[in-house]
Order: sequence, then C-alpha cells, then structure tokens
Amino acid sequence: MVAWVLVGLTSASAAAQGLTVWTTYQGAALAWLQSESASYGQAFDKQVKVVPLKLGQIKQGAMVGAKKGQAGDVFVGIPQDQFSGLADAGILADMGNYATDRYLSDLSDQARIAFRYQGTLYGLPLSLQGPALILNTRLVSKSPASYPDLVKLARSLTSDGTYGFAFDAGNFYYSYAWLHSYGGTVFGRNASGGPDAGRSGLASAGAVRGAQALKTLRFTDGVLPPHADYATLRKLFLDGKLAMTYDGPWAVPAMLAAGIPIEVRPMPPLADGTPFSGFMNVEGVLLNRFSADPVGAANLAKWLTTSEAQAALARKAGLIPASTEALAKVGDDAVVAGFGAALAHAQAIPNLPAMGTVWGPMDQALATILGSADSDVPAALQQAVQTITGGTSGGTP
Repeated sequence: MVAWVLVGLTSASAAAQGLTVWTTYQGAALAWLQSESASYGQAFDKQVKVVPLKLGQIKQGAMVGAKKGQAGDVFVGIPQDQFSGLADAGILADMGNYATDRYLSDLSDQARIAFRYQGTLYGLPLSLQGPALILNTRLVSKSPASYPDLVKLARSLTSDGTYGFAFDAGNFYYSYAWLHSYGGTVFGRNASGGPDAGRSGLASAGAVRGAQALKTLRFTDGVLPPHADYATLRKLFLDGKLAMTYDGPWAVPAMLAAGIPIEVRPMPPLADGTPFSGFMNVEGVLLNRFSADPVGAANLAKWLTTSEAQAALARKAGLIPASTEALAKVGDDAVVAGFGAALAHAQAIPNLPAMGTVWGPMDQALATILGSADSDVPAALQQAVQTITGGTSGGTP
C-alpha cells in the first residue's frame, strides 16, 4: 500500500491547466481509471482528462511531443518491457522519490524491480498479467499436487479427441515456464547483479532439462497435440475437450461465456518442490518528465496505485493487483486470487531492449525441438542463443 502524502505544492498555473492521462486501458479498466481520476480531481480541485490510446500511439506521441508539452502527464497501463525506449530518450521521470518503502515492501520481488532500468525506478507497478493453470472442473475434480501428478492425470484424460493438458508450447512466452523452472534464464548477470544482455542462460543445463521436459510431454507422454496453435487449443477448451491448460486472465472471459466451470491455480511444483515460474507482465504508472505539473502528476500516480485503488481495479476489471495487500482484499474472487497465487513466483519479462531479439530465435528453437522425436535439444537452444547474443556462448547464465 502507498503511504499517500502530497509530495509538494502545485503552482496556480499548473493547477489551472490540469492533468492529462494517456492510457492503454479499455472497457472496465478504462471506466475504473476515469472514476479514480475524477475522484482525485475532486479531492484536489484539479481537472484530469483521460485519453485512451494504443500502446504504440503512447510511445510515439511521447517521443514526438513530450518535450514540446504535447504529451500526457501520466502514462497508465504501460508494460515493464515497453518503456525502455522512453527512458533512454529522457522522457520519463525518476519515480524513486515517490515510491515509499511501505509501497515497495508490498510488492513481490519481481514486481518491485520490474520498472527499474539502469539503476533508476521509472514506474509504479499497478497490475500483473501472466499465465496460470486453468482447470475445467467438469473434467478435473482435484488439482494435481505436483508436476508429475499433472502429467499422470493428463495422460489418463487424453483419448478420442479429448486432451488432459495442453498449451501453446511453441510460443516461448508460455514455454519459458519450463525452461526457467528447471533452471534456465533469459539473460545472465553482470558483476553488479544486473541483467547482462550479452550472456544468456537459455542453453544452460537447466534450460536443456526444461526443453527436454516439453519434448517428453509431446512425444513420450503423448499429451501435447501435434501442430496445435493457440487458437486450436482455445477452441478445444471452449468445446469442453481440454481438461487443463496454461493460459492467462485474457482467456477467462470467453471460458465463462462458454459456460465452462473453471478453477485457476498455480502450476504444481516440480518433483523436488521447486515452484513453477514463468513470465509475467507488470503494468504500471509512469510520469512525463516534462509535465507542467510534476507534483500533481506524481500525486495522481500515487493515488492510482494505492492498495484500495488496485483492489477496486481488480473488482471492476479483473486485473491482478501488484499489491499483495490489494490481492488479499479481493481474495473472495477465486479467479483473481488464483492468478495472484500463480504469479507470486513469476519472472517479469526483462525490460532490456535486447529482449526484442529473444522471441524469434526461441520460437524457432521450440519449433525444432517439438517438431521431431529425434530433435537435438541442446543444439537447438545453442543455435538460438548464438543468434540472440551475436555469437556469444550461452551455456552458463
């Protein structure tokens, strides 16, 4: 929770001008933001205008207009892997002076560092997005207690066009959970402990074990359907022919609309008790360094990220709070609570620009690994890492 305090005095001219919020939010999340912004404006006699835009429009608009005074004062709903260009261009304000110790201590370790880039905190985490285990409770009465139990159950439920467990395994966004849980990492670490884009752990011994586990699901256990993309698997689940999947909150509305009774849980731990840990996005509130009202903008950012506001966002729009206190407040929502528990061990997608070079090579490696029972897992991963790092070996993170 933010210990909310006014961080300074706002000039009369800045107050009269008001604040503009640029946001990626739509639908119920946008309605929440409009309501919270109006409440802030009423409390402090300040006009707040909320403008919904696509992420690309926000980034381009800020790049072109911020220094001219033609961009939003506050940016809401920006993922942690999409702001580094704005930081490099000097558009974003340092948020380190506004994030209280109480607020930061209320975040998971990964959420706490999600908006820290080159030693500076550029955003206040607001909500989380990422996959969890989703069960069709008509087909599964009890959640498996371990990963081996999940595989055993999935095998028993797979027959005649019905599948026990499947997910978009050819998509690195989802399959990273296997590589990471077994010990792989996207990037290595430099001497100060920060991420080193020149080194990768995606061909390490742990990553190889994780990729081999995926291959085993496909060819030994016969669990993963061949050549099944996200759309195919989504249809299987909505048709009641897939008992368990690994997917995110974005998939839930269609499941409920189809009348599928679901339960959301963390992926069960590995046989040795290691928690499953995949990717997540952290969406946050960022400030325009060139705002005419930096104090008002900072206070609005803090207003929006209180645990009370995050809980209201969860109730209204189903977004998973970044605040653990807010998550506890909405514990009666089984879906939100399930994703919250699943993302407690998740890794925020690295916010380095170099992350853009990872997706394509890793998707290609997965296509090779899952494309044949004879595929060479270490060789496929090494090829991907060499492409990602420009030829640098990535065997050790």
